[in-house]
Amino acid sequence: MRIFTHEFEVRTDSRFQSIDITEEVKKTVKEFRDGIAFIFVKHTTCAVIINEGESGLMEDYTAWMRRLIPPEGEFKHNVIDNNGHAHISAMFLGNSKVVPVRDGKLDLGTWQRVILLEFDGPRTRKIQVKVMGE
Repeated sequence: MRIFTHEFEVRTDSRFQSIDITEEVKKTVKEFRDGIAFIFVKHTTCAVIINEGESGLMEDYTAWMRRLIPPEGEFKHNVIDNNGHAHISAMFLGNSKVVPVRDGKLDLGTWQRVILLEFDGPRTRKIQVKVMGE
């Protein structure tokens, strides 16, 4: 079994944003015949999801999170840096995903993409991909 780690950065340009990071993740797995890719964002105010990258949905992801957990809500953490909503949103969605790797490719469904959801931008986000396999 081999293990390979790749880290890359994504610059977000607004407070709420959806960014398809699939192509960058794919670069990490091409040398593996079979295994898993662990995708981890190293921050507490954004999340990683697996879903469709259609443009309307890309807007819906953050729009609905704003409705579910409004930034105007009362968060005790806001006295520090006014981003309590971002921490709670990220907590519900999670900061990592595991994707199977087969024949040097992410073994995703037809419409599935790896998407970074920003809740407290603009920021520079570090994403780590660790691939384990053959």
